[in-house]
Amino acid sequence: MSGSPPSDRTVGSALQSLERRAGAILRARPAYKEPVEFYLTVFRRQIERAAEVCVRPEPVEPEQARQSLREGVPLIERYDPGLDVESLRSLWTEMKGLFRRGNDVLRSVVQRLDEAEHGGRFDAGLWLLEQRPWRPESVAQVAAGLGIGHEALAALAWATTYPHWQRIARSWLPGDRLGEWQRGRCPACAGPVKLAELHGDPPGEGGVTGGARMYLHCAFCGARWTVPPMQCPHCSSRRAGDAKYYFTTAEPELRIDFCGSCRRYLKTVDGDRIEGPVHAYLEWLASAHLDTLAEEKDLVPLECKA
Repeated sequence: MSGSPPSDRTVGSALQSLERRAGAILRARPAYKEPVEFYLTVFRRQIERAAEVCVRPEPVEPEQARQSLREGVPLIERYDPGLDVESLRSLWTEMKGLFRRGNDVLRSVVQRLDEAEHGGRFDAGLWLLEQRPWRPESVAQVAAGLGIGHEALAALAWATTYPHWQRIARSWLPGDRLGEWQRGRCPACAGPVKLAELHGDPPGEGGVTGGARMYLHCAFCGARWTVPPMQCPHCSSRRAGDAKYYFTTAEPELRIDFCGSCRRYLKTVDGDRIEGPVHAYLEWLASAHLDTLAEEKDLVPLECKA
């Protein structure tokens, strides 16, 4: 295995932070109770199994990483992630067990998958081995061929592959290598952005108000990197007045950031208003109402292709 596996203490801390944030979200947004409670079982298993997944990413020296990022090339385009098919199959089986205990739709999807695998029509391990964030058509094709829901299959594939790709990203991208990357796709896996996280710098000498820092979170591997808060991560516009946002006083920790030029938007969490680290998928899941608001405003998700 490669990448630094989390210690028992780190796992325990991650689980506690997850539970606290999920509890706060459900108190503020009880309408999300069913999906949040279901995905909590998935998130817990991902955290608990993170130390056990097997990946052997190609070694990347610090200067190699920095050079690739300076050139605007995600590391996956130059280096082998070293995914292990048996590790993928093992976690896939576990995640199917969790999804089987979900709602009727998820149970039906898992049943169809079981039938296809037992009948030799589908090898989940080999399929997951080839999953990449820029190949969404792979999920659509398999779902259509097996007669199952595309979204459910995509969620199951993500649940299985995420801990593996997270280990890869952590191996390739220690924090000191990210200063060269300020783009709207992941520097490790080239995946789409799921969420932005905003922090204000503490006041400086004499109480002068600090600036703001914005981080983008990858939907595929969990990498996080900084971008200029006033620059659009899609079209790179820095034109005065293009950086806009919507928010409500009822949810001060949530908002939609969007570009007035290209109309791309990103859901953003105010990291200074929540306790502990941001869990991007949980925040994204429990803020679907912001996507509805964005659609009403004729905005397009940042992660969608042009």
